[in-house]
Amino acid sequence: MEHKMDGQKIGVVKATSLVAGNMIGSGVLLAPAILAPYGSMAIIGWIVTTIGALALALAFSKLSIWIPRSGGPYTYAKHVFGDFVGFQMAWGYWISAWCGSVSLLSGTLQYMSIFCPSLVANQMFSIGFGIALIALFTFINMRGIKESTFIEVIIVAIKILPLIIIAVFGIFYVDFSDLFDATGVSNGSFLSSFGGMSVTLLWAFIGLESGTVPSDSVENPTKTIPMATIAGVLLTAAVYICGAIVITGVIPHAALLASKAPYVDAATKIFGEYGALAMIVTGTIGLAGSLNGWILLQGQVASSAASEGLFPKYFLKTNKYGAPRGVVVGSILMMAVFLLTYQESVMEHVKLLIEMSVLAMLLPYFYSAVAFCYLAVGRKKEFSPVEKCFLSIIGVISILYTFIAIFGSEEKMVFLAFAMFLISVPFYCSTKKNKRENAIKLLRNH
Repeated sequence: MEHKMDGQKIGVVKATSLVAGNMIGSGVLLAPAILAPYGSMAIIGWIVTTIGALALALAFSKLSIWIPRSGGPYTYAKHVFGDFVGFQMAWGYWISAWCGSVSLLSGTLQYMSIFCPSLVANQMFSIGFGIALIALFTFINMRGIKESTFIEVIIVAIKILPLIIIAVFGIFYVDFSDLFDATGVSNGSFLSSFGGMSVTLLWAFIGLESGTVPSDSVENPTKTIPMATIAGVLLTAAVYICGAIVITGVIPHAALLASKAPYVDAATKIFGEYGALAMIVTGTIGLAGSLNGWILLQGQVASSAASEGLFPKYFLKTNKYGAPRGVVVGSILMMAVFLLTYQESVMEHVKLLIEMSVLAMLLPYFYSAVAFCYLAVGRKKEFSPVEKCFLSIIGVISILYTFIAIFGSEEKMVFLAFAMFLISVPFYCSTKKNKRENAIKLLRNH
């Protein structure tokens, strides 16, 4: 039985929290250590990636006005390229949403291990803790979008506040004369370094489209979604860039290379042991809490695809709170991936899984950027010369940003992502067949 989402509308604050909360997770807390080999080149990488992410945010903002429907990138791709491409984008986005979320569990356990290593080393505890987190946020999401986004506001406040404090106070500990001296392993052009950094940098910005996915549940979406998307990206970028400058300038390069939790190390240097403890607690809450937003999105995109007849009807069903029942399906699959990749011996598989998830998300971004350009050209009579120039710049940067990121991905990752999309073809044929049969039955009944 389906239920309408009466009263389940979210405003600018909650929508912005969803955007920022889905981006600020394992990317910001773990990225400085992963990018340490590139030295100060990483700061330039953050700035370049921010420009690309902001261009995409502006493109998504316009698309949300031109195509005011739930589903985000999937909806935009389907509107311009048709059912098959739309289905594949929904498929890739859905898998990426629950599959890539496993990294959040790994990051949460890594942060906890700093404070209680013996407890996290216990396999039964770690597995039970990971499954309990998924179950908790699944339960919250099944209470409705208003409840889940209310929790998201609290989580975002908890994880952003300490990052801002470190950025503000840490700037006084940075020696700017040495900040750009060491270039790590780059020893060459920025472009050669960016290729190695791109996956990590992009992973940190995945989720910038979050406000567009549940647009049917947003108050005054044509105004709220653009505001939330742009505000969320700017807030996140400010945290990332300021944090990267402070961490690179405060922690010696050799120590950063060996660091498991750079923000904890920075908090120790700036505020002492109590600061480190506060960073561990808030970082753990922030990483774990990021699951909340991604569980919401995977349910919303599957529900939107089901409403178009491109996903099984089950994903269209909602409970009495208006929450899609398909949320549970994605959460169960998330648990399965976590269990399969938990062992230390397969941690490389986890990394590969994350990289594949990034590429699976980049393809919907690329199609959305092309759809933006296509629709902008079709609407060119509506725009002034200045608007045409502005939209052209946004379109070019968005397409180049996503294309270069895809082109620069490892061959192994591209192969696995291609296989993932190839597997979707039989499912598409099955749903298309069912859709056609249902249409025939409907015509016969009339």
